[in-house]
Amino acid sequence: MLSPHLRKFSDLYATYGLGAVKNIWLLTSLIPLARTSNLNKMKDYIGAVLDKEGTQPDSHYKRLIRFFQTWGQSKKLLNDLMRLNLQLLQRMGFKTLLLDGTSWTIGQSKVHYLVLAVLAGKVAVPIYWVQLEKLGSSSQEERQEMMTAALKLFNLRGMTLLADREYTGKRWFKFLKDSGLHFLIRLKWNDFYDEVCQQPGRTYQAMYERCVSKNKLVRKRIILEGAAFSFFMVPNQKSNAKEDYMIFLTTLPPTRATAELYRQRWKIESLFLHLKTNGYNLEDLNLRDQGKNKLLMALFTMAYSLAIREGWKRRDLTPLNHYKDGFKCRQVSIFRDGLAILTAKCRDLQTFIEYILTFFSAKNHRFCKNVQ
Repeated sequence: MLSPHLRKFSDLYATYGLGAVKNIWLLTSLIPLARTSNLNKMKDYIGAVLDKEGTQPDSHYKRLIRFFQTWGQSKKLLNDLMRLNLQLLQRMGFKTLLLDGTSWTIGQSKVHYLVLAVLAGKVAVPIYWVQLEKLGSSSQEERQEMMTAALKLFNLRGMTLLADREYTGKRWFKFLKDSGLHFLIRLKWNDFYDEVCQQPGRTYQAMYERCVSKNKLVRKRIILEGAAFSFFMVPNQKSNAKEDYMIFLTTLPPTRATAELYRQRWKIESLFLHLKTNGYNLEDLNLRDQGKNKLLMALFTMAYSLAIREGWKRRDLTPLNHYKDGFKCRQVSIFRDGLAILTAKCRDLQTFIEYILTFFSAKNHRFCKNVQ
C-alpha cells in the first residue's frame, strides 16, 4: 500500500494531506516517462504507473487538472518544493550560482523564465525562478526582487554569482554586494567607460590596447553607487571568439583564475537545453495561469535533479571524446545518462516512492531556510 510510504514525507503530509503528496510524486515520476510538460500527454502514463489501466484516460487527466486548480496559487507549496529540490542535491556540494533567462512563445502568449541555478558538481541545476510576462531582458528591479526572495528561502551568502552581459546595472551590482554575494559578471564594450576613466591610471582605451597588444590582464578599482568593485580586461583565449578581449566587473580578486571561473556560466545553457528540446520538453507547457506554471516548473526541477543525481553517480564510467585541441567531453551528458536510469524507476509509483525516500534521511539541508 502507498499510504504508509506517503506519510513518511511528514512535513508535506501534515500540511497538504495524503492526496496532494501522492500527486506531487506521481507528477514527478510522469515527467521522465512522458518527457513533456503537456498534461494531456502525461495522462497516458498514469494507468500503468498506478496499476489502474482500466480507468479512462480522461479521469486521469481530470486528476492532474484538479491538483493544479487546488494548489497552483499556493506560494507555500512552491517554496516547500523548492527547498525539497535542494535537499535532493545534498552531498553534491555547491558554491557557485548562475543566472540567465530562457524564453519562448505559446501561440500569442510569451513565456520568459528568469532562472537562478547552482553549479552542483559540474552541472547547473535550477533552484529558483520567476516567470516574466515579456520577452527580452529583465530589469534591475525584477532581478533584485527575485534574488531577495531567493535569499529569504536559501542561505546563499558568500556564494559567487556568474552572469552574462545583459545582467548589469549599478544598483544591481550594489544590491549583490550588500546582500553578501560575490559576483563575476561580463560587461559589454563601453560599459562604465566614464567611471573607469575617472579613476587614476590608464584610460579605458589604454587598458584595452595593453590587454590586446601585450596579451596581459589589466585591472582597475572603480566606484559605483558608492561601492568599490574590480573592473578588468583579459585576452579572450577562445580560438573562434568574435572579440579578442573579455571585460568583467567583480567582487573577487581580478585574476586570470577568476576569469576562468566565468567559463562555467555556459552550463546554464546546457540546463535549458535539457529542460527543453533535449530532455523534458518544457516548451510543451499548456497551463495559462502563471501560478500553475510555477508549480509545474517546481516538479520539473525535482525530476531534473533526480536525473542529475543518477548521472553524477556514473560520471566516471562514461567514455570521453578527445579532440585535437585538447578539449574533452563526455560521450553522453550527465543528465541524459541519469535520465535513462531514472526512467526505469518511474514505471511504478510505489517503487518510485521507495526510491525517493532514500534521499531524505536528513531532514534539513544547511542551505535551506524554514520560511512560509
